[in-house]
Amino acid sequence: MITSNNNTYQSLSIPVEDKALLFQAALDQSYNSVVITDANCEVGPRIVYANPSFEKMTGYSITELVGQSPKILQGPLTDHKVIEEMRLCIRSGEYFEGSTINYDKNKNPYNVEWSISPIKDQDGVVQYFVSVQKNITAFIKAQQERNLLVRALNDSPDCVMITDIDNKIVFVNTGFEQLTGYKEDEVLGCKPSILWKNLAGTLAEKSEPRNLQQTLHFQTQAPNLHKDGSVFYVDQSIAHIQNETGNITHYVSFSKDSTERLKRELTLKDLASKDALTDLLNRRSGEQLLKQYDDEILSKKSLCLIMLDIDNFKNINDTYGHAGGDEILKSSSQLLKSKARSTDSVVRWGGEEFLILVPDANLNAAVEFAERIRNSIAQHQHQALGFITASFGVAELQAGESTASLLNRADKALYKAKLNGKNCVMSAK
Repeated sequence: MITSNNNTYQSLSIPVEDKALLFQAALDQSYNSVVITDANCEVGPRIVYANPSFEKMTGYSITELVGQSPKILQGPLTDHKVIEEMRLCIRSGEYFEGSTINYDKNKNPYNVEWSISPIKDQDGVVQYFVSVQKNITAFIKAQQERNLLVRALNDSPDCVMITDIDNKIVFVNTGFEQLTGYKEDEVLGCKPSILWKNLAGTLAEKSEPRNLQQTLHFQTQAPNLHKDGSVFYVDQSIAHIQNETGNITHYVSFSKDSTERLKRELTLKDLASKDALTDLLNRRSGEQLLKQYDDEILSKKSLCLIMLDIDNFKNINDTYGHAGGDEILKSSSQLLKSKARSTDSVVRWGGEEFLILVPDANLNAAVEFAERIRNSIAQHQHQALGFITASFGVAELQAGESTASLLNRADKALYKAKLNGKNCVMSAK
């Protein structure tokens, strides 16, 4: 094995004269700028070689450079602390690495990053210094523009988040941190779903489009979870970022906190849909619910209506005043809500009249339900007013029937209950 390795080495070895040509070609054709100086530290190093890349970067030709001090590249913006550090390394024969601003032949500044290595002879004495340099002006400019963009995004009151093509977070601004409670280092590399993964599935689905790659611009109003577990809502806009070839590389999301606005809207909506006295749905809301059956939104679902009216309510008002009547209405409403299922809708239809929408139930089940409510009302004693009763009319929606007809039949059944002595349940056939 040793013989084989030696043979291989000998076959790959390069004659000294060829090595010199190879090294010269490597330096001349190097992408990076290379300059070599002597090691005369008394008067300062002088340039003995510069490759074409260095000539291109500085604007000086090789004939203009040879014999000159690298100081010709310095100017007003050159960092003298870095230069002094470089001089100390050169005097002690040590390796140096740094960056500063140099000036080309036309006195145009450029950012340069360079390293300097000492070249020693067989006795360990430094004879030359070789410097490999790179113009990083474009990189510095791009970095400055990025920093400017980051500052602008951080100054924005909006929540900004950028994800890569794999939907992993690569940037969030301070607005994101303030809104979500998460710091940047806690979410980088994570998916945005950390903000809704613990919400109910129906809510979480609203937080992003089904096929984001097919959507150029997407807007939504989505619920999210704060780091402390509280729910907040945002108006969110998501857009693509494309590269020069038109391929999607990132997604940027802008969000505004809409929690307080939604609360106000829900409050106003609640006020518009609820009866102020009883906190039940008002007649307008009841009519909208019935309209869904007429519009075929819920036409395939069965529906029964229970219409009830508090008996002798005028006498209650005359005896105990409107305050007493209001108390009866409020307490009766609470009883109705407590008896209703979560799928039922209890409506104050008008005055002392109430309507209960009972979906997914047949007529017999609705009549039994009405009877239980009637019995509960009759057994409930109202403070200072005693006992009251109510009459009921029940009807089931027939195939092809309108809700207006259904209401009319329930109303007639209620009227029949009143004629039958009140405090009873009558059904429409």
